Amino acid sequence: MKKIVFFFCTLISISVSGQDNKVSPIENQVSELTTAMVNAEEPKLHQMTSKSLSYGHSNGLIENQSEFIAALTTGVSNFTDIEIQNQTVERLGKIALVRHRMLAKTHNKGAAPASIDLGVLMVWQKKGKNWKLLARQAFKN
Repeated sequence: MKKIVFFFCTLISISVSGQDNKVSPIENQVSELTTAMVNAEEPKLHQMTSKSLSYGHSNGLIENQSEFIAALTTGVSNFTDIEIQNQTVERLGKIALVRHRMLAKTHNKGAAPASIDLGVLMVWQKKGKNWKLLARQAFKN
């Protein structure tokens, strides 16, 4: 009997610890967007963002979808590395709020390489089966 109880306790423990490692679809989207930003992947950026995108920078600049993508693909805004920390995701039906700290290295056109440390709030909206970035606002930590 003790062996059976131990076996079931072990199964439950493995099951619970396995759930902690699951990555939500929204976290996957954030990761894919980050990669697309670093690689300036224009088709992927179009696919992952809403046509109604409002992309707010920490300096107050606000871009729409086409301005955001053009800045990345022309090097005006050039991320060479992005690291996401302390991410939280709150899903509210077809909307998800994502907050995180973004540590990044940039080498924007006409500027010296720089490091940035920003707080970010992203709003994702589910359209059909896909999550699209609807809004993003960065702020200085």
